[in-house]
Amino acid sequence: MMKKTYLILLISLFIFSCKDEAQDADIENSDEYESLVLGIPQSQIDSIRDSEARKQPILKKVSYELDSATAIDVMLPVGNFLKDYSFSSKIALTDPNSTSENEDSEPEAVISIQNAFSDGDSDELLLVGKSTDPNIFPVSDIKKFNEPEKILFEDKNALLYVDGFGRKLMYYRQYNPTNSTYYLYTAEVPKYNDPKMQYAALFSIYKKAQNLLAFGKETATENLTWDKVKPSLSEIELKNYNVYYTSLQKELKYFLKNNDSVNINKDKIQFYLYRDEDHSKNTFDQVGFLATSQYSGVFGDLDFENRMYSGYFSQIYDSDDEFKFIKKISDNSILVSVTRVGYSSNTTTNYIISSIKNEKGQFYLISPTNEEGSSVTALMNDYFSKHLKI
Repeated sequence: MMKKTYLILLISLFIFSCKDEAQDADIENSDEYESLVLGIPQSQIDSIRDSEARKQPILKKVSYELDSATAIDVMLPVGNFLKDYSFSSKIALTDPNSTSENEDSEPEAVISIQNAFSDGDSDELLLVGKSTDPNIFPVSDIKKFNEPEKILFEDKNALLYVDGFGRKLMYYRQYNPTNSTYYLYTAEVPKYNDPKMQYAALFSIYKKAQNLLAFGKETATENLTWDKVKPSLSEIELKNYNVYYTSLQKELKYFLKNNDSVNINKDKIQFYLYRDEDHSKNTFDQVGFLATSQYSGVFGDLDFENRMYSGYFSQIYDSDDEFKFIKKISDNSILVSVTRVGYSSNTTTNYIISSIKNEKGQFYLISPTNEEGSSVTALMNDYFSKHLKI
């Protein structure tokens, strides 16, 4: 009798266990569960993915020194750059519970991929190493060691997923058999308030990873304009840039009077906008004057009344530092270089200076840029000087 009762109890527990597992499976396959994990409907995610996939990135070659004897080249969208990184990726490449170490499979370098809006040390990382195994760090291992909650996309070399904490992550691998080098691109998307922006950022990063070694797709810098670059940017980049230029537009329209100025100085993006009262009264355009005179000398010898030095450059440079006109970018903008004369060496920085004329007066917009004056900020400043929007 006792044995019969125990058997009935075991059968009952087994039935309840099967029922719970079936319920769990039903829950995981339900629309409510998917909506909870993803944050937005799958149909919206598919639409965002398709939108980002249609964009054609504007690429440039970027070099990075692994050591004194070795460098790598990769292709990145304009506005992106590489930076040293001293931590590991948040995506586990090997079994986190394993105590054994295989130094042969350890990446030689972990590099941060950043843009103007990366928050400190970015969670977009490029891991580079050498191996004779073309299948090193397969996607199957990444799935095993990181336990995705919901896989958004998977193929032989890529894994895009949502984890149990709702984080959106990407893993992408490439292998170059010519030099036995592997490139692993890992990313965790920042937690923007809008889930749509998170997915736009995720699929934009995936597009970036796909083009990492696309050396035949580089765009000549002399052909770049904001009209060409704008369609290639992700929604989150455009939204972030618009915040700054909307602010500058309001300053122009409502706040800057007399010789007022506004200085937006973030870590990776800088704007100095000011109004010149004398130039406004006398309809004088300093950008046009510099383009015509092609001035090259020191700040102290600028032979006309101006607030360019006293208003902005005096915060950074001395009056005997060198200021040189480089080229005319458009009727509104010029490229200049400024050299700080040091005791042992000199440091040169390039700037775009844009002239803005409207019914409120004469304004100038200054930002640092690259040697060609083709940075994304420079392209936007020039466009903004003509249209007061981007």
